[in-house]
Amino acid sequence: MDVRLIRDINKLWLPVYPGLARQAAGHAPRQPRRMLEVGCFSGGTGLELLKIFPDSRFTVALELPELVQTFFEDWRIEAADRARIHITTTPLVPLALPDNAFDFIFCRGVFFFLDEKAELLAELFRVCAPGGAVFAGGGFGSHTPQTVIDPIADESRRLNYALGKTVISPVEFRAMLHRNSVTADIIEEGGLWAVMKK
Repeated sequence: MDVRLIRDINKLWLPVYPGLARQAAGHAPRQPRRMLEVGCFSGGTGLELLKIFPDSRFTVALELPELVQTFFEDWRIEAADRARIHITTTPLVPLALPDNAFDFIFCRGVFFFLDEKAELLAELFRVCAPGGAVFAGGGFGSHTPQTVIDPIADESRRLNYALGKTVISPVEFRAMLHRNSVTADIIEEGGLWAVMKK
């Protein structure tokens, strides 16, 4: 994937992350201690989740080394906050992370990474701790005001299609999960999301 386009999208979405994090947090276990964000669109939502859950630590799983090298600079993270953040380079399938390691897992843009086997969702569930939850999908989030979405919607669409975005309907998403024995609730508010609880 084109790292320049990814950075452009991540920057464009800066005003979206607070609302998106509020929606995600509504599906998290109470006071998760260990949070994980997965994929090249990671950073903005996870940092907002750290504000909501101030006692948590945050791991970022990135498949592109270029994004690892520039993560703290790209997201303008102060030195004092870096102790709460761990960055790891890993393929998405399989994730180079232990079983049952995280209380809450978030992945935005998951449809870029899904194949017919939905292996990434199975991997997210594998690394989720008992009592934890996974919130994975795509969209602006149900708490993001239309006044935030409207100015960036066209440019976001253009950049996402330039990266190779494919559109998956809720029916297709449910069928993909069912075929691969992935149990999830499907949320269509603020986008299309799978919620998996262990």
